Amino acid sequence: MGEGVSHSRTLALPDESDWRALLEEAPVASVYHTPEFFRALQLSGLPCRLVQVRRDGRLAGLAIVLLDRLFPVPLIGWKAFAPAGLLALDMDSRRELMRELDRLLPRHCLYFEQYVEGREQDDLMAGLGLRTDRHRNFLVDLEAPMDILRGAYSRGLRRNIRAGRSHGFAWRLARGPEELRGVHALLLETSRRVAAPPLPWPLLKAVYHELVPAGMCRIYLAGLPGGPPVNARVELLHGGRAIDWYTGTAAGWGDSQVGSWLVDCILEDLRERGIRLFDFGGAGRVGESYGPAEFKRRFGGREVEISRHLCLYHPRLTKVARFAWRLHRRQ
Repeated sequence: MGEGVSHSRTLALPDESDWRALLEEAPVASVYHTPEFFRALQLSGLPCRLVQVRRDGRLAGLAIVLLDRLFPVPLIGWKAFAPAGLLALDMDSRRELMRELDRLLPRHCLYFEQYVEGREQDDLMAGLGLRTDRHRNFLVDLEAPMDILRGAYSRGLRRNIRAGRSHGFAWRLARGPEELRGVHALLLETSRRVAAPPLPWPLLKAVYHELVPAGMCRIYLAGLPGGPPVNARVELLHGGRAIDWYTGTAAGWGDSQVGSWLVDCILEDLRERGIRLFDFGGAGRVGESYGPAEFKRRFGGREVEISRHLCLYHPRLTKVARFAWRLHRRQ
């Protein structure tokens, strides 16, 4: 460990100027590492942990970890999840963050996982006892002209967008918090249909409260003029990168191709607003068939690999919890 390194864990926010300086210095900083997102977590009431590492009084590393209940055991039954990994200026700070999490999480959590683009941390995480497997993602470069971007779309996608346009759909942003219930209903309906973890209602409200005014979230709605929205997409923005966070389509509207049409509109809108990279947010494990991955691939983005690092604290209970969760999602 480098000289002058100390660590602390706290749910209080670090000094905001130190936090901003860390975000500026760390090239992999994500919206998930920002003060705004952490305040949204706090406002939502969802369980989370914040661990920080300091060197000579300066913030050198930060971990924001979400907790989610998987198993109905009073003390042990949570999963711990860092959606964009740990933010650190160097390997020593990253190692100290992991060691602190290893002291903090096993008392209540079944396992800890993080998703990190690339393989730079694989050796470090393996040395700390974490397992690694490969996932995919697709990134669309929005610095190219829109006609070039559309030229990279698959032929089938271009046909689907024309079909969607023929319905006369219009898009707009969510107009206020009073529309959030309808947005959440669309997201929840789709999560249930595809057996995916839903976006918690308190977190959607909190993200709207904290990130939308800061220009870090845009909630797009699409539907027929004068009618209710039938498709919604929530985009998180930071540092010139947009993350396609959650999406939902009303039952019976999938064949209308409103989803394909709306993504095309979103790419154009984000590009005009100076966003340089569109992150589709994950496309399943490498080598496995995954329906949403095929949808994302058609937009011509660059395929990248993501390392999923997993630390199992209670392997047997984790197996039981995952089995129970799958049964619950099928109901």
